[in-house]
Amino acid sequence: MKSRLLILVAAIILGVTAAVMTARYLDDASARLNAEAQPVQVMVATQDVPRGMTAEEMLGEGLVQLQEVPRRYVADGAVSSARSIEGKVLATSLSSGEQVTAARFKYPSAIGLAYSIPEGFVAMSIAADDVKCVGGMLKPGDFVLIAATLDPGPTEEGAETRVLLPKVKILAVGETTDADAEPTDTQGTQTATITGNNANNQQRRTSLTVTLALSPADVEKLVFAEEQGTVRLALLPATATDVPLTTGRILRSLFE
Repeated sequence: MKSRLLILVAAIILGVTAAVMTARYLDDASARLNAEAQPVQVMVATQDVPRGMTAEEMLGEGLVQLQEVPRRYVADGAVSSARSIEGKVLATSLSSGEQVTAARFKYPSAIGLAYSIPEGFVAMSIAADDVKCVGGMLKPGDFVLIAATLDPGPTEEGAETRVLLPKVKILAVGETTDADAEPTDTQGTQTATITGNNANNQQRRTSLTVTLALSPADVEKLVFAEEQGTVRLALLPATATDVPLTTGRILRSLFE
């Protein structure tokens, strides 16, 4: 009789233990499912995005936007804030509806200039001394206006200066593709010493070239202008959108 009672008590204890463990397991599973179902905001491509675009360009053109996705479907390394990809370039294209992940972005200096060239554009370098490139203060990522002066000679109307390209993006200055890179003294011919109020002489790199993102048609315009005349770069403000059109200037209209 005692043995049967012990067996019954043991069975009850085991049953209760199993029920408690099952209840805990179900509670944990339910909690995990609820957690995985919780919406998380991540960046998602609204349309196909070609490689080479910067994070700022993608956001500015509305090619990506924040969307809520169940946590279980969030990709590894999914981006939820633009700060994590600032200053970087999309190394591989994105498909519409695809989540934006940090692994797809690299710094231009790490993957080569080719990845910084927007779709439909090419990179072209021009010689740029300090006068031509705004005192040597241009940086990758800046936008410039390019003006050209041509003098067809005595048989024509005369010299004329006109805005050739109203808004052009700078991809590189010298060998630098990173806007935050510190100037380096690599060769004596590429540096200049600035003396003034500062007790310590500062070293800055004199830009030998400026590399621009141009359409093939704009390449033709710029090459022709450089071969037949002179060009100057004018730095546009960071907030510039549309640059007003001008009619150009000749000697007779200079002071109008």
